Amino acid sequence: MKSPLLILLVTFFSCAVSLGQLKLAQLSSLGSLNTFNAGDKVILKVNSSNCPPGGVTQELSIVRGGYECLDYKGKRWIRPFDAGLSLFRDITPESNFSLEFEFLAFKEGCPYVNVLLLSEKGVVAAKKGDYRFGGEAFVSLRGSCNSFRAVINSKPTNYEVFEYERKIKGEEIHKVALSVRNGMASIYLDGKKIAAEPFKPVESIKGVGIFFYKIFSTDKAYGDYPALISNLKLSLYTGKKQIQQESLPSPATTALPPPSRSLPKRVVSATPSRQTGNVKCINSVGIGEASVIKGDRASAKVEATARAKWDAIEKALGVTTSVKTIVQNFKLLDEVIKNEVGGFIKDVKVIKEENFEDMVRVQIKGCVYPKEAEKALSLVSRDTAFSVIVITKRPGIVELDEMNPVTTELINILNQQGFKVYDFAGNPNVNPYDIEKIIAQRRFIALRAYMSRVLSGAIVVGKVELIPSTRTGQDIGYGIRATFNVVTARLNYFLLTHDRDGLRIIASGSLSAMGRAPHIEDANFKAMEALAQKLGSDMLGKIERYMASKRKYVTVVVKGIKNTTQNFAIKEKLQRIPWVQSVEDMGLGKFRVNYLENTVYLANAIERIPELQLIEFSTTEVKARLL
Repeated sequence: MKSPLLILLVTFFSCAVSLGQLKLAQLSSLGSLNTFNAGDKVILKVNSSNCPPGGVTQELSIVRGGYECLDYKGKRWIRPFDAGLSLFRDITPESNFSLEFEFLAFKEGCPYVNVLLLSEKGVVAAKKGDYRFGGEAFVSLRGSCNSFRAVINSKPTNYEVFEYERKIKGEEIHKVALSVRNGMASIYLDGKKIAAEPFKPVESIKGVGIFFYKIFSTDKAYGDYPALISNLKLSLYTGKKQIQQESLPSPATTALPPPSRSLPKRVVSATPSRQTGNVKCINSVGIGEASVIKGDRASAKVEATARAKWDAIEKALGVTTSVKTIVQNFKLLDEVIKNEVGGFIKDVKVIKEENFEDMVRVQIKGCVYPKEAEKALSLVSRDTAFSVIVITKRPGIVELDEMNPVTTELINILNQQGFKVYDFAGNPNVNPYDIEKIIAQRRFIALRAYMSRVLSGAIVVGKVELIPSTRTGQDIGYGIRATFNVVTARLNYFLLTHDRDGLRIIASGSLSAMGRAPHIEDANFKAMEALAQKLGSDMLGKIERYMASKRKYVTVVVKGIKNTTQNFAIKEKLQRIPWVQSVEDMGLGKFRVNYLENTVYLANAIERIPELQLIEFSTTEVKARLL
């Protein structure tokens, strides 16, 4: 006979097991009820249908940085070139909607992608270029190399403070979904609901933002080990029967998984060769460089390729060109390349592409048709410019200051010598700390990126270090306290020029001066004033030697001049041409011009004088006709 206690224990455990099984069944049923269902009306979609390989999608606007659409592991991804890429779309979903995307993050540097629902303030910030979208959002969904984090707020708040977190495996594809229905917001990760809470925004959602960055610094390029995003979709719940979306076929050219866990390298295809008939052309190789501004590597590559084509044309014709500034002249140059270069440089192939931290270099090979090339070349005149970068360093601070006496004096010196000068002090893309390192380490190759921003022919780069040696009230010995602040200003500068082999240092100098004043800022200013006075005499001699190395004499013959009045009028117009140092009268209609640049640019300038018509030109002579 069984013990009553044993019977009681058996009965208890049997009930417990039954209850446990019932609980598991209930949880399983709840899980099936809580699966994600997407909205039935798509209002935003980014996938392989509208994100072309090697291109960008028109569905999203770029706030900062650059990217390309890339095939990887059978999916079409947005692949950022650098950390800091920010994209957005101003769109206002209704109260019931869903948001979906997939992400993959490599482990190097632990990159992440953040998808945000923005307030009106965030959209306005994006349109003003604020890559952080004002720092606030209603919803933040962040996928990184080892975790997924999320936060839901009915009032826009700091989107970097998270409420929900799940550990995940890096370098794997993860699916994220958000469902907002009937005042509730639910978040799903890889098909499982991980969060749900009331969601009643205090104002309308005005947009979607996407932000790419990394958690740790690394010496590897972010673009090789980034966070990726794919299949972004925002849909509305309209109450209609949900229609199953057709699955898009995978592209025929899906990339294979990359070796060593890195992304596949971009394949640059050559322009197809075309029949050129019996017209002879000159095979030429060109190299172009462009700065990566605000992380926009894609635009830099386009710009570098255009310059490489232009360089190939220059080499084929035996001339060297440069234009004024990106803002004023690169649009003209770009139009020339689009409308004219296609006609006289053909069979273009990209034979080498190099990506540096702050610049892109492209090498191309093409066939140049001289006659057509000379015609297009005359569309762009040359005004060789000086770029000026002078940083000021004082304890704890490195800055660019366009109003300091040293920069002002330097610009005045160059202007007095007839040079056009571009000061980088107002350029937000110039990092003074980078310039300080470049000067200290003499890594002048990095300056080529800065020079390319204005296509300048020469650059003056310098660093003024302000060193306080005595401060007001300081004990200077024998019980005596200083009544003035004493500051020593030390300047190191380099004068660099572009040539076919790269950057050439044609001059350098080191100067110092001292300033005294009751207040430290006044002492700094006086020290720089004294330094500027020394800079004038030191720099002028070096500039003169630079100009002498470029000086040449060209004979200008103008037919049709019949009297001295006409002769003087033409002489005066020749004297006003940029880079003409002097004009010597050699008789009616004949002038000896001291010119600092290639003769083709002098000929082009003469062609633009309304009273003259260009006839022909060579390296030593230009002929024109008086109209």
